[in-house]
Amino acid sequence: MTASAHAGHASHNEASEADPGYRWRVLYVVMIGMMMAVIDGSIVNIALPRMMSDFGSNVDDIEWVVTGYMLAFAILMPLTGWLRNTIGHRMLYILSLVMFTAGSVLCGLAWNLPSLIFFRIIQALGGGAIGPTSMSMISEVFPPQERGKAIGFWGMGIVVGPALGPTLGGWLTNHFGWRSIFLVNLPIGIIGTLMAISILYRDIPHKDLRRPFDAWGFTFLSIFMGALLLAVSKGESEGWSSPLITGLFILTAVSFAGFLLVESLTKDQVIDLSLFTNPVFSAVLIVSAIRSVALFGGIFLLPLFVQRLMGFDEISSGLLMLPGALMLGIFMPIGGWLGDKVGPRWPTLVGLIGLGYFMFLYRTLDINTSSWGVIAPTLLRGICMPLLMAPIIAAAMNSVPRHKTAMASSILNVVQQVGGSIGIAALATVLQNRTHAHLGAMANQITATSSAFREASSGIMHRALDLGYSHAAAARLSGVAVAMNVNRGATVAGFEDAFVFGAGLILIAIAAAFLLPSKPVQQNMAKSADAVGAAE
Repeated sequence: MTASAHAGHASHNEASEADPGYRWRVLYVVMIGMMMAVIDGSIVNIALPRMMSDFGSNVDDIEWVVTGYMLAFAILMPLTGWLRNTIGHRMLYILSLVMFTAGSVLCGLAWNLPSLIFFRIIQALGGGAIGPTSMSMISEVFPPQERGKAIGFWGMGIVVGPALGPTLGGWLTNHFGWRSIFLVNLPIGIIGTLMAISILYRDIPHKDLRRPFDAWGFTFLSIFMGALLLAVSKGESEGWSSPLITGLFILTAVSFAGFLLVESLTKDQVIDLSLFTNPVFSAVLIVSAIRSVALFGGIFLLPLFVQRLMGFDEISSGLLMLPGALMLGIFMPIGGWLGDKVGPRWPTLVGLIGLGYFMFLYRTLDINTSSWGVIAPTLLRGICMPLLMAPIIAAAMNSVPRHKTAMASSILNVVQQVGGSIGIAALATVLQNRTHAHLGAMANQITATSSAFREASSGIMHRALDLGYSHAAAARLSGVAVAMNVNRGATVAGFEDAFVFGAGLILIAIAAAFLLPSKPVQQNMAKSADAVGAAE
């Protein structure tokens, strides 16, 4: 790398060394933007029924409020590395905050469903760059030996935000309407933008790292990401073997092949494929992908169970998740500190085992489970998740040359986004299939002439007769009640199987965790990374 390139990408780092407090001010600034973007990702689902009522929309149409955001969010992420080299971190982060805030306001003013979906895409174009940019900025201003701790604090916004989102969204929607969940971002976005303008030092674009835009590579990658995420998000409702989903998977395969072909023929790649030859970075991607598949699916399952089967409303179910979220916030800096001290392998192994056990504990979850029975496992998750996040993110950032941290953070965020979407789809499919299997088995055991049916219905029938129902009406009522109980029992058993399946997925990642370094990455990788950067 040339001297001018070093000067370009070292502006943040030199400012940090001259003023050690600067790096922490950068951290506080990016935490505001990150928390705002992450909370928005979980706050919207609560308000979807109100939006359906206001716009007269059906479920398939209103889902595009979430799906459109998810697609635009994921597609923008790979661009952040190129944008960072073109306009610099400072400008990219400020523009992302402005676009996200403006999109939020426009969503709050939307006059129909198409306008809301369009404004959600604008919002996502800002939100998609906030995560990779903030992660890369932290990696530049903090020295390798402190990155784990810094990412631990930064990660508090990532893990606490989704837990607070449903509770906050339910409260705002109930008191001020669904538009308030978007308009609340306006003051936060203004404060975050003003802080970024005043606190972040002027960031010089990395002129010698500028390269032509890889339009063909980005086009194929965008089609691949869009088709894949659309297929996994719609597969359950449309049917996995339906022509639409089959066509989307074919498009996914073709576009991915086209992407690999284009990237192999150009040196100005939108995704730096050489990063995948880095053993530490590749191991982090594997662990992150499997963890996201199981974790996001588990986060999707638990609120669904407590609301649909245990009868909790949105605010109450959010409060059930709150203690675990607070535990996450407390232990995130500790997880980062451990990664700095002992390396990523052992914290990750402990975290994976604990997270797998967290999901396994719900194998006996039923409608009579106490609130404490729901909360207690989430506390274990709150302790174990930080061991899986900050140490491996810091390891990934420390294992690549400094000028590639923006690209590395983009790839890591894309893998987590795709993994989470696949996880939700996979566990939803397991839930549906296992529920149907249990329903069939129970229905075979409880027929109208079976002793099990007579035993289950007799008590209900006697109570109905005592209330004055005729014998025929009481018989019909008892039959309906037994059928509802069977359906509920099958659904509970389906949820239990899905949690066990998720636990198994997490344990698969243990093998990949052994590929992680057993020592702090900055001790055995950072010097070689700098040497690579200097040689270039």
